[in-house]
Amino acid sequence: MSTLIACGLASFVFVALFTWRAYTRAPGPGQSPRSAIAEAWVNIAVGFAFNFIANFLILPLIGAHPSAAQNFWMGWVYTAVSIVRQYAIRRWFNAHLVALSRRLAGEGGS
Repeated sequence: MSTLIACGLASFVFVALFTWRAYTRAPGPGQSPRSAIAEAWVNIAVGFAFNFIANFLILPLIGAHPSAAQNFWMGWVYTAVSIVRQYAIRRWFNAHLVALSRRLAGEGGS
């Protein structure tokens, strides 16, 4: 098994576990972890398709010619990074926006 496939498989498992954890967490104020992960997955699915096609068009310009399988596994590695990044940013902004709205409404909060 190549390093790329191993990284891709590890990324696939990580994304599956990360999705399950976010999906089963109890919702808090504002956007729930469940809807945040659902939104992240829609974004990732669209981005994965664009990335897959773009890699075939752009990488040959720098001398790289990945096979479809290599392109797929590279996409999974990028997907793991991207879904964690998107989910974390969404949850961070949501927490801060909820706190700000509470302060503006005079309810306190941090």
